[in-house]
Amino acid sequence: MAERLHNIRLFDAALVSGLGSGIVSSALNIRHDVIRLESLMFLASSPASRADISFEYAVSPNNVTFGSYADNAAILTSTVSLAGISAGYVAVAMPTVLAPFVRFQCSGTGSNPTDTRVTADLILRLG
Repeated sequence: MAERLHNIRLFDAALVSGLGSGIVSSALNIRHDVIRLESLMFLASSPASRADISFEYAVSPNNVTFGSYADNAAILTSTVSLAGISAGYVAVAMPTVLAPFVRFQCSGTGSNPTDTRVTADLILRLG
């Protein structure tokens, strides 16, 4: 079977108001057919100002007990740190996730406007 890319919607126009207002996707089972997590593609928008969000992940061996988001390096600590970010979709590389289950959190940083909306997809390489 040939390798192919597949996307999974993590957040769909989810409101991310500020620090500590993390939103969590459902856990993803990456045990079967997943070769690697390729990228996280997201669209962050705020009518009031420039969106400033972060993405983190936590892992689990059994889909019941998850580690802390602080246990892993953040996928992205601030969208403001991205040079030349546009108003469209942005893709960031995913780290190697060495666990069969993973879940994601998106939260605002200190400068994030309270009307920020986030849509994000995880791009998987399947084999």
